[in-house]
Amino acid sequence: MITILGTKGSTPRKAGAKMIVYETGLIQGTIGGGCAEANLMQHAREVIRDGIYQIRHVDMTGKAAEEEGMVCGGVMQVLIERDDF
Repeated sequence: MITILGTKGSTPRKAGAKMIVYETGLIQGTIGGGCAEANLMQHAREVIRDGIYQIRHVDMTGKAAEEEGMVCGGVMQVLIERDDF
């Protein structure tokens, strides 16, 4: 499960938004879409495999973010954890 812990500036979703990533690759919900979400889904698969949570910083500012198509211009702190339903 990916949960947005906090945001600063313009972001597609705000703190508390959640997205479930299943081992099969299916998802439920969204934390904003785009390449940032796709990257976090890869980290979620690591967490599913290893069982060790991660806290990630997503920076959607600056030239590199612009080149990746991130138009929001803010930052997010997210928690990625295994949630054994």
